[in-house]
Amino acid sequence: MKTNLRKRKLYGIVGVVALTTAILAGCGRGGGGGAPAPQAQANEAAAVTVAVQTIRTGNLSETAAVTGELQAYNDTTVAAKLGGKIAEVRVLEGQRVRKGDVIAVQDPTDLNLQIRQAEAAVRAAESNLRQAEIAARTQPEQTDAQIRAAKAALESARARLRALQTGARPQERQQAEQAVAAARANYELARANYERAQQLYQQGAIPKQQLDSARTAFEAAQAQLRQAEAALSLVREGPRQEEIEAAEQAVRQAEEAYRQATLGKAQDELAQRRVDAARAALQQAQANLALLRQQLADTVIRAPFDGVVAQRLVDVGVVAGAGTPVARIVSLDRLYFEGTLPEVLLREVRIGMPVTVRVDAFPNRAFNARIEAINPAVVDQARNLRIRVSLANPSDLPLKTGLFARGEILIRQFQNVPLTPKLALLEKGGVTRAFVVENGVAKQRTLKVVATNTDYIYAEGVRAGETVVTRGQDLLSDGQPVRILEQ
Repeated sequence: MKTNLRKRKLYGIVGVVALTTAILAGCGRGGGGGAPAPQAQANEAAAVTVAVQTIRTGNLSETAAVTGELQAYNDTTVAAKLGGKIAEVRVLEGQRVRKGDVIAVQDPTDLNLQIRQAEAAVRAAESNLRQAEIAARTQPEQTDAQIRAAKAALESARARLRALQTGARPQERQQAEQAVAAARANYELARANYERAQQLYQQGAIPKQQLDSARTAFEAAQAQLRQAEAALSLVREGPRQEEIEAAEQAVRQAEEAYRQATLGKAQDELAQRRVDAARAALQQAQANLALLRQQLADTVIRAPFDGVVAQRLVDVGVVAGAGTPVARIVSLDRLYFEGTLPEVLLREVRIGMPVTVRVDAFPNRAFNARIEAINPAVVDQARNLRIRVSLANPSDLPLKTGLFARGEILIRQFQNVPLTPKLALLEKGGVTRAFVVENGVAKQRTLKVVATNTDYIYAEGVRAGETVVTRGQDLLSDGQPVRILEQ
């Protein structure tokens, strides 16, 4: 019974399977409006809708971006050099100025008064120097004359004493007469010198000391003449004891006069020192005058270079101290900005390389610039290098400091290479991949990137003319069917 029951169940299952197969087979042989094959239905259900783009051949420029804020090479706050009230301000903010243009003027009244005083001091010092130089020139002559006169007087006194002591002879009488003649000549010379010294002194050309010296020489010559005349009289009349004693006294006086005359040599050196002191005083007065004149010039505050007045910092009437800012001048002829680049580009960039610069204020304009400096030291934890980019400010479209600049440095250029859009790339674990569509199926490719720019890469692993997935690739796997989105 059990065996028959199992047989009946098996036959029933086989019959159901056979019936099902027959039904499916009958459906398959139906008319042209039948359903698609099961495999086609499965592929259609697994297809992912994607957007694609054909890899084209073109040129690729690999660039590096650098950004920064535009700055001026010359950005200076002009300050007052002296303290004083601001009398004029001749500029407005935004006004262009040339080097040397007047920015502001301080009140020069006090300085003008000081300059007049200093000029008077210079004139007085010049007069003192002239007098000292005249004295220095005449002093040696007067000293020599005094010494000669004193020496002659001494010799005459000694001769008279000898004559008195030994008595007169015809030859001595003749000598006494000659001595009188010589003494009279010296006397006339000394008198003329004294009279000339009086005139010079009255004119202020010589100091009183020189007048005194001339008077002393005159008096000595006068005394010498008297002694010579007395000696001649003694020779003629014969000496008396009191005359001999007087002659001895005259010799002593003549010796003292000669000693005093020789000491006058020291006055020569003193006169030269007075010249040096007067010259130094004149130089000091001239230096003080020059300083005051420079300070007067400094009351006119001028632009140190061509530029634009960025800020006017004082107004008329303000009392500005030394160092008080007056205006800020910015030179806009050349500008620069500093930015950073990855250290891996250190070998690629060099000073003088061209840079294309754009600013948000003029989005449709590109400005030509160049790399001016490269700091090889790493400046931050991101391993970046700092560079300076310099550009000339165009006259037709002047740039301003503070604008944000974006620079593009051309690193390398490739021509006629396959350009793969960056939208097609998948980055994972340091590996770059993309999907290429072949016969409706996505094929995964591993790419070796050679160069890149903003929108495209040049990479090995794909060819021009191939179709790459640019949207939806993150849903794909290798060999997966795709449905291309209508463009």
